[in-house]
Amino acid sequence: MATKTGGKSPRSSSFPEEERENEAARQHIRRLIASLMPESPEKRPNKRGQETREKLIAAAAACFGDYGYTRTRISDIAGRAGTAQGNFYRHFSSLDEIFLAALQPALEELASASAPPDPSGDELRNLINQNITYLQTYSRHRHLLRVMREAAAASENEGFASLWLQLRAGFVKRTQRWLERLHEQGKIGSANFELLAEALGSLTEQMAYVHVGLLPVAPRPERIRELATVIGEVWYRALPPVEEKAAK
Repeated sequence: MATKTGGKSPRSSSFPEEERENEAARQHIRRLIASLMPESPEKRPNKRGQETREKLIAAAAACFGDYGYTRTRISDIAGRAGTAQGNFYRHFSSLDEIFLAALQPALEELASASAPPDPSGDELRNLINQNITYLQTYSRHRHLLRVMREAAAASENEGFASLWLQLRAGFVKRTQRWLERLHEQGKIGSANFELLAEALGSLTEQMAYVHVGLLPVAPRPERIRELATVIGEVWYRALPPVEEKAAK
């Protein structure tokens, strides 16, 4: 066994802490997105303007998913939204800006699904269930998340590469804090938690990208469970065992 168990499950008592981490992760994403947005005077659109903006964002999400980052045009987005191209520029200054607006909700939802659980009771089942939640969320937004990686590699806007790297670093750091908490609670042994978190994050990221993000259609629930089971088992087995104290 990689961990110690017993006593009261920490899931209920740690929920406020997890929610605080989730909210902190969402706030971090909002700050990152805002830092890449062009500076413009704060405008409050009327109801009709807000509806047009929301239609443009939804159309952009669909177009980027269908055509990719490099082939999507403003005319594609305006046409799919059923509005004139001139209306696009009333709300957005560029394709990059509307891509960020379309991407933000997906990133915030993924951040909320990324909180690793405190192993307790059936530790392996907890890890598998957490990865099911993560992969289900990733699947719902797989097109935009795939395009984000494309933009990070292909865009002349260096902000996209920075965004991807900072989001990834945030996920790894969150996993590192989780490992350190488990160690402080005496549930796992010692290790280089920074590198262990990096390895676990790389596994999850690549499995999600290759086996969910690159698929032309969403994976079925049984495939999500199969993937989550493998990821969860690797995470579980990677947790360093508690060293038994030598008998006196």
